[in-house]
Amino acid sequence: MQPVPEWHAAPLPADEAKRLQLLRSLDLLDTPHEDVFDRVTRVVAELLQVPIALVSLVDEHRQWFKSRVGLDVCETSRDVSFCAYALHSERLLLIEDTHEDARFAGNPHVTGAPHIRFYAGAPLRSSAGFVLGALCAVDTKPRKLSAAAQAALCDLAATLEREIVQREAARETREVQEVDRRKLRLSESRFHAIFQQTPTGKAIVDLDGRFVEVNPKLCEITGYSADELVAMTFQQITAEADLPADLQLVDDLLDGARKTYTLEKRYRRRDGGTVWIDLSVALIRDDRGLPLHFVSTMQDITSRKHSEAVLRDYRQELERRVLERTCELTSSRTALQTITDNLPVLIAHVDTDLRYRFNNQVYREVFGVDPAALRGETVRDTIGAATFERCLPWFRRALAGERVTHEDIVYEAAPGRVWNATYVPECRRDEVVGFYIMSQDITETKRRENQMRSEVMLDALTGLPNRRALAEQLALSIAAARDEEQPFALFFMDLDGFKNVNDQHGHDAGDALLRQVAARLKKTTRAGDLVCRLAGDEFVLLARGVASSSACSRIAQDICRAIGRPFEIGGGEALLGTSVGIAMCAAGFDTTADAILADADRAMYEAKRKGRNGFRFASVLTADASALTS
Repeated sequence: MQPVPEWHAAPLPADEAKRLQLLRSLDLLDTPHEDVFDRVTRVVAELLQVPIALVSLVDEHRQWFKSRVGLDVCETSRDVSFCAYALHSERLLLIEDTHEDARFAGNPHVTGAPHIRFYAGAPLRSSAGFVLGALCAVDTKPRKLSAAAQAALCDLAATLEREIVQREAARETREVQEVDRRKLRLSESRFHAIFQQTPTGKAIVDLDGRFVEVNPKLCEITGYSADELVAMTFQQITAEADLPADLQLVDDLLDGARKTYTLEKRYRRRDGGTVWIDLSVALIRDDRGLPLHFVSTMQDITSRKHSEAVLRDYRQELERRVLERTCELTSSRTALQTITDNLPVLIAHVDTDLRYRFNNQVYREVFGVDPAALRGETVRDTIGAATFERCLPWFRRALAGERVTHEDIVYEAAPGRVWNATYVPECRRDEVVGFYIMSQDITETKRRENQMRSEVMLDALTGLPNRRALAEQLALSIAAARDEEQPFALFFMDLDGFKNVNDQHGHDAGDALLRQVAARLKKTTRAGDLVCRLAGDEFVLLARGVASSSACSRIAQDICRAIGRPFEIGGGEALLGTSVGIAMCAAGFDTTADAILADADRAMYEAKRKGRNGFRFASVLTADASALTS
């Protein structure tokens, strides 16, 4: 008896890891019978007249039969698999007599059941060229296979390959859809966080005006709870006098005449009061251009409107008095000229042709023209063509008999000044024969208004941005970190030794010291960084674009050195230090303003406990810092 040849398992393909990963992702292994595969094995068995036909998929340790004819088992070990050799074949692995092939003569399936003598296996490839298994024909006796039969077997294998490629494409489509779903969920989560935490009122409103979703700030502005608002429409809480203008702008959005609109209007609060808001509205459309819903932002401007009303009443009172005096003195042009020349207001009388009939001496100061020389001249030639065109609608309303006020006029002869003008019709026997112009310089008033708006966001003692400004900028930075991958770092500072200086030298000296600290912090930090004073001796630095712990450490060291230098106070010197807590927000990180402030605050107290005039990172970090200390 001849000795049984030694058997060697097939080597692994070079792309084995990727091949196995793809095979397991296609949901073919360990699945029920499917006609698309069973029809092919039945055709192979009948066409080639073989007792066994298989669709074999080669896994890591086994070959599993997706379809089989003439074989009872559903899988065998990969070590004795003929199909494992087919993984290396370009077109067809053909063994006409296993006893004559040194690779297979010693295979247990040759020397024992099922006593394989003939094997033909056509590789089954994926779209990327990975061989996942084989379509094979097996016989228990040796045989030849004609070229036509070989081609038929390969054609049937190509049919199965198309099925596999289709499943591969379907898997890739599902993966893309899942990635899109994850991105959508993340986008919705970020939108919800910004929507809820923004310091302005926000709402999503349906096309009928009903509130769909509201944020806490809008509830605070209106006095209604969220549940109450979503059962209402914006029409129900809008002041009746302001509703027509609002609805017209809504129609313009729906008609496509505009993309957004802004409007100052009044809401009726739940307690019966009225609140003025600055409303901004955008219409969201679907990918076909059809309207979906409105997104509205509301800013409470009640305080500003009250201030404007006070100023308006003052101007109207002044104008009334001027007009009364002017009317009383119309019989005496000399007296009229004398009085109006000494009022700090541009006063003129214009006829229906928009030609001057009277001007006071203030016209000389503003336009550099003798008032007497203006009589009979056109308003257009005096104030300039561009300003005239802007003012013309108000002139026409005055000539129609309406008393009107025109805000924010800039005359070309005095480009650095802002004026407010009132036009009062002159009527004789119920006919308008002209109008009076009273134009007041409101440059300083406008400047004070702008200053008042900015001071709301500034600390009165140091001139630094205050807590409200920090909250606004921090919300923007968190949104930018999440949506635009822009990291930032927050430094929470508390002065060491300030209380002793304040107690020994008094509050005035303490205030002066805080102003010196603010100046040093601004000088030490970058121009684009935001240095804020929260309260007392607490300061915060918001440093945008800082992404590493080493950069944060350098900034904190610069701050400690700057504050550690002696301060001048009352003819002497005062020594302070500062404890700094650092919290970092990495690109794409999700947090809240309260959370990151609390992290930095806790880190600051840790710095104080560790010896003061130093810094510590937050214990739960959002970037690459790891338990760093000063």
